[in-house]
Amino acid sequence: MIIVLLSVLSPVISSGENLNVSGISPVEVSVLRQLDSVFAHDASSVALSRDLLYDSQMHDATMTVMDIRMRWNEFSPEFREIASGYFLSKTVNTTYQLPSRMLAKGVNMVRATHLLPNWIETEHFNIEWGNNLINSDRGTDSGHVTACSSAYNNGTGCSGIPDSVDKWADYLEEVWAFETVQLGYIRPTGTDTYLYDVYIANTKDNISGNSDDLTPALAGTYLGLTVTYCDKNYFQICKDENTQESYSYIVVNNSYTDEQTMKITAAHEFFHAIQFAYPSIDEWWYFPDNHWWIEATATWMEEVVYDESNHYYPRVWSWLRSPQLSLKNSGTSYSGHEYGDVIFILYMTDVYLKNREFVRDVWENGKSGTESLNTVLATDKYGRGDFESAFRGFVALNAVADIGEPSGGYEEGESYGRAAAVRAVGIYPVASSVSPLSAPHELGSNYIQFLPQDKENNTLTVEFDGADGINWGTMLVKVRGDGTGFERNDMAIDLSSGSSCLSVDGFGSDYSEVFLVASVLIEPGLMETAPYGYKASLGSKCPDTGSSQAFSVARISEDSPETAGSSDKRCFIATVAFGSSDSPYVLILREFRDRYLMTSMYGRLFVAAYYTVSPSIADFLENHHPAPMIVRYALFPFIGIVYLILHTSIFALTLSVVILLSILSRIKHVSR
Repeated sequence: MIIVLLSVLSPVISSGENLNVSGISPVEVSVLRQLDSVFAHDASSVALSRDLLYDSQMHDATMTVMDIRMRWNEFSPEFREIASGYFLSKTVNTTYQLPSRMLAKGVNMVRATHLLPNWIETEHFNIEWGNNLINSDRGTDSGHVTACSSAYNNGTGCSGIPDSVDKWADYLEEVWAFETVQLGYIRPTGTDTYLYDVYIANTKDNISGNSDDLTPALAGTYLGLTVTYCDKNYFQICKDENTQESYSYIVVNNSYTDEQTMKITAAHEFFHAIQFAYPSIDEWWYFPDNHWWIEATATWMEEVVYDESNHYYPRVWSWLRSPQLSLKNSGTSYSGHEYGDVIFILYMTDVYLKNREFVRDVWENGKSGTESLNTVLATDKYGRGDFESAFRGFVALNAVADIGEPSGGYEEGESYGRAAAVRAVGIYPVASSVSPLSAPHELGSNYIQFLPQDKENNTLTVEFDGADGINWGTMLVKVRGDGTGFERNDMAIDLSSGSSCLSVDGFGSDYSEVFLVASVLIEPGLMETAPYGYKASLGSKCPDTGSSQAFSVARISEDSPETAGSSDKRCFIATVAFGSSDSPYVLILREFRDRYLMTSMYGRLFVAAYYTVSPSIADFLENHHPAPMIVRYALFPFIGIVYLILHTSIFALTLSVVILLSILSRIKHVSR
């Protein structure tokens, strides 16, 4: 199967070139495939027809590429030689001669010679592109341009600059002024001396044999990326031991159709450039659980700089449809969730603290993750407790995220909608459960909506029974019937049983709806989800004896004795076969489940059926060696197919199917 994988992936990686992958491991082949999917060396230079909603769902590739940058020393020399070709290189050139129009400024210059045939320089940026620029009409020249390549220099100054390049010059300078001057963020590394480099991708020179065609390519699914120049050894070449700073550059996609997309790309990518200048960036990158903050704050900057664009709305809509996912949900194959985490940043700056300086304070803190957030929140400047306290308020508001700012909500909350409810209840009494399929992850939440049967003054009693040993943050959100907002009551969880009970008077009269919000706070040991059960009734109060004795709801728990022999058996059969839930093969199957099976009704039914039968099979395998080894080898072909589905283009996937069918046909022919 590995041979089949390599035969399929190798031509895809090389974009038609025959690469020598000897000495490169299958993992490195996969990483090269990631790079090729981002930089798309065969990307068309023809602009795609897009609308604003489509552009809003596109990603930037910074996290994917920088994850590879940070792991550079882990890869083989053979891998690094091939992968280096995807990145641009520049050394410091102290002999660079300033153009005449730059002499008056006398401070900044390009870091080295221009890499591409066409370029302009502004006060803070060096923008370069190839000879095949889309929308290259020559409009009104930007007043920001101070120098340009010979094609646009008529001897008296730069004129006839392509209109799209003029726009990039304007937007980048606007972003510089807003982020570094108005908001006070640190300047990108090296910009006290050099201009910051921006390259317009997919503008390749179509003149055959032209050796100056170094224009980067960028896949059509990416708006841009920000990456360091170092392509040999990140920590020894890119990082200065004394300043802990690194040079970076921005690549933007040439295939745009609207100015708003260009604006938010400039704001987003330039904030990544700023992030690289903070000493704490290494800490944020080192732990994948912290990556969400990097992308969420860059998305937040889009809204801060260009408030009128509202480009982030689709991100928030998607995020609120899956509130059970962790705030930290991120990785190399993105669903866009970390961009939607911008809603948490907006909660912190606009609702909880009402202070946008919070984001800058966290970046300047020198720590990373929730530790940094905790430290900043506890300062005299804010004095608002800790991260978990803020998170409780955040998930409570999301139950009614659309109530608007006058009622204590988000400034633009009326455009967000609400967090998706797992279930709406209108008939009482009710006893139900939420299985691992829908239950919350760490720093995720569920919403059960209770609606009154009438407008009478009733008492609603809600009992909760969560998976034991979980750091639950459970509450009731009561929506006022007069439309003036909501109230939140935290539920005191019995740590030994995970249960709680709370009653609400005025249900139907004072309160038009009530939400049970089941969230999981910081719980590093939770590998999957935390299932729970609940009951709701009208008229009675919580029992004095405590909900743990009065409450019993059948529920599926992946780590309970009824469904698993050990807490390590969260992926059941595959986990037993490969010996660990952290096995890379198990992670491939888990990613396939989350990206494909859990997104359709039939897929969820299949997963539910699997969870029903697999624990007993897993127990059998665990007690009958060498059964796990047999199952392991039996799973390899399926895992290979799943891997191709997850990480391969349609063309390569079709090719692999053809190859596989051909092999099977030959086997069948020989067997005859």
